[in-house]
Amino acid sequence: MADPPRPVFEELDFRETELGDLILRRRTILALNNREIHEVILGDAFLMSSLFTTVEIALADLGLAAAESAFPGKKLEVVVGGLGLGYTARATLENPHVTTLNVVDFLKPVIEWHEQGLVPLGPELSSDPRCRFVQADFFSLEFDPDSPDRTFHAVLLDIDHSPANLLHERLAEFY
Repeated sequence: MADPPRPVFEELDFRETELGDLILRRRTILALNNREIHEVILGDAFLMSSLFTTVEIALADLGLAAAESAFPGKKLEVVVGGLGLGYTARATLENPHVTTLNVVDFLKPVIEWHEQGLVPLGPELSSDPRCRFVQADFFSLEFDPDSPDRTFHAVLLDIDHSPANLLHERLAEFY
């Protein structure tokens, strides 16, 4: 007996956070040959869609190319600010020179989605021994809470849409 079809639209999780309501949803886009996508919404802002991942992947590729140029032949230790659906993290881990990756996210539910396999890249990232999720405020954290003086070869930041379009006004100080 065949599995019943998935709904065209499904809210996978809803959480109230100090930054606003956080929603993870999955939907099928019929016009794109029933392509299934995941979306993260915070308040009334779309944070991430698995339909558009080019920028996240380019961030990792360009940032790591710069790190490889600055540290030729070195094994790279990297921090990513912002987990989202995990596309920057996955692109980072695809680089054979990356030995450790700390992914810092302010929103605990986003990390939980990955650990629980609610998002497509969750199991892959959670099971990679080089990858560690850190729930914290990226802007006020030492990037490795267990080793505060630790340095990294690259810090890739994917938190706000742009300096003019912030997730929260308190982040303006960074820019």
